[in-house]
Amino acid sequence: MQQLLVLVIATLALNGAVVAFLAWAFYSPRYARRRIHATMVMRVPWPRRIRVMVVTSTLSLLAVFGFAYLLEDRIFYEGPVSALRVVWESVVSLLLYDFAYYGLHRVMHIKKVMRFVHGEHHRARNPSALDSFFQHPVELFSGIGLMYAAVFVAGPVHVYSFALIFFVYSMLNIIVHSGIEFGTALLRPFDFLARKHHVHHMDHFDKNFSSLTPLPDLLFRSAK
Repeated sequence: MQQLLVLVIATLALNGAVVAFLAWAFYSPRYARRRIHATMVMRVPWPRRIRVMVVTSTLSLLAVFGFAYLLEDRIFYEGPVSALRVVWESVVSLLLYDFAYYGLHRVMHIKKVMRFVHGEHHRARNPSALDSFFQHPVELFSGIGLMYAAVFVAGPVHVYSFALIFFVYSMLNIIVHSGIEFGTALLRPFDFLARKHHVHHMDHFDKNFSSLTPLPDLLFRSAK
């Protein structure tokens, strides 16, 4: 468990650095031409926005470590492992999560449901990386719980596999909200994901529901 905690904490530290950089880039005149949309649209004043993000970040930490502690014996294993097995366990778990989250996200967009939970997140019409934390607690715990559920179904997984799963899950959820396109060949996949999710926030609430890949949207014809 100690090895897993070190890897998760390292990922969280890197997440914090990436959020800080992307948030600075989004609001910096230096990267103004890189914003996907010029207008910064947020229907919540900064004091409440910051308060929600602090609460959400705290609850997120509790959920990540709490689920890991409760499920440790059921979903993790340690010892020697091949790189191929780590990749296999990670890919299977992430694909299960992506399709499961697609379904959850569509349900959260039902009008009578959306206003109670997911509508909070959609107050950010032109999101920045900071807005990846602007969520209702129910949505937060649902997302993290779904990630652990996918690992449980695919698992048990090696602690290295979970570290990779958590890295991809957390980092892409930040990047898709960045509101920035850097326009370099190396970052083109991330630019695509950011624009894809931006379209969902700005104009097409009935499109682009998937979180990590475009596969569920392509399969169910909700890609835009």
